[in-house]
Amino acid sequence: MEKDIIKQANNTLNNDLSKTSKTKEIIEKMVEALNNHRIDDIGEFFDNNFNWFGNFGCGTKKGLKEFQKNWQIPFQKAFSEKVCIDEARIFEGEWGAAFGRQEAIHTGVFMGIEPTNKKVHINYMDFWHVKKNKIINNWVMVDFPNVMKQLGVDVFEGEGWEKYDNKKNRTESCYLDQNEIENFIYRITEEIWENKKVENIRKYYARDAIVRSPSRTTYDSNKVVEATYETLNQFPNRELIGEDVISCGSIDKIFLSSHRILSTGTHIGKGIYGKPTGKKVIYRVIADCLVKNNEVIEEWIIRDEKSILNQLGIQIHDYVKQKIEEGVYKKNDINLIKNCFKIKNKISPCKSKSADKYKNHFLKIIKDQTKVYHLYERSAQLYWIGGEVIYTFDQIFEKWKLFLSCFNISKCEISNSILLNQANMRPRASLRWRLICKHSKNGIFGIPTNKDVEIFGISHAEFGKNGIIREFILIDEISIWKQILL
Repeated sequence: MEKDIIKQANNTLNNDLSKTSKTKEIIEKMVEALNNHRIDDIGEFFDNNFNWFGNFGCGTKKGLKEFQKNWQIPFQKAFSEKVCIDEARIFEGEWGAAFGRQEAIHTGVFMGIEPTNKKVHINYMDFWHVKKNKIINNWVMVDFPNVMKQLGVDVFEGEGWEKYDNKKNRTESCYLDQNEIENFIYRITEEIWENKKVENIRKYYARDAIVRSPSRTTYDSNKVVEATYETLNQFPNRELIGEDVISCGSIDKIFLSSHRILSTGTHIGKGIYGKPTGKKVIYRVIADCLVKNNEVIEEWIIRDEKSILNQLGIQIHDYVKQKIEEGVYKKNDINLIKNCFKIKNKISPCKSKSADKYKNHFLKIIKDQTKVYHLYERSAQLYWIGGEVIYTFDQIFEKWKLFLSCFNISKCEISNSILLNQANMRPRASLRWRLICKHSKNGIFGIPTNKDVEIFGISHAEFGKNGIIREFILIDEISIWKQILL
């Protein structure tokens, strides 16, 4: 049986080739008029009954009035200073075609995204059909997903087919590699800690890797190896259960990952927590890694030290006081604490609406705890230091208030703010932050000493429909007590 022949290009079968010059003139003048943001008198170029056929997300407009009301006006409300630049044009008879970009500023709501004031490129392709010196049909493809990507929203949630591209061809790598980054971080963590291949740290960490925490800062991979052996000596059966990896960047170039870990182990070796107790502990760690060419070049870590001590039956205040008396903690430690979130190597930020929202609301909470209501959903959960879980935003508000009321906060600094949209998961954001303050009021940190205190934290947040639904806060409380007691 012979295959049916499919008829092609029916719309151009009766194309009047003598109209090429006139079609070109009309289209060129029409583009100039659109660049002048003309709306009311655009009928000079379009037939009153013309059809505008857009791709999904843009819609179909029947007639000139619908085109003006339902395309031109919303477009100009969302994007100001819009300029259309045709990069190529072809004219033949009554038909014209072009592709190009519009350059504009995002100053209005677009696809639910609040104004960012970012400059964006809006790629498009156009086909026009002209009859009797008027455009009667216009077929359009406008790349709105790419515009949203520029504003920090991946509508494909990491499942766009760019993931099949040769990586050398990629023009924008941010968010494309999140699954590969997650697999890399989980794999090396399991290999080093659970498979006890500690020496492989030298393979995955640069020789001059900087690893910072509120308790110590090291400047080469040998020190990372030593610290890992020290921890394994105290908790030989330690497991590191990866809860999440929030990342930004490119797997084959440079990326920042924020890895939240649920760590378990049994205290059966002597070390910084004293004699072995035989007790099992479970606590969280967040490690932010800057990775270049598959090597960690810089890392920032916070452990929930309060949770570890609680489970070992040790009061954190008493622990720090004892270490000071033993000469383990010294006055010079305060300088190490204050430098623990320095950044040597930088990565281009992966900005987004939700990440900026989290950052801005976090800054508001620090200044005014009543702002907490604008950030969390009513049913939110907060995973707090010391292994506490706080439910509902009423209790979250009280927890923040209890903690922050001990200090007069003069400054809050955000070291990084990233967001990840990933398939089948809620949007998640990561913050690394520092509070500069004075211990000026009675509260959970005792009688005020008026000492300068810097508080370092890393936060992870998951967003529901109306705000944060789950949040994880890690603060090294030992470092706070050091600054108060030393």
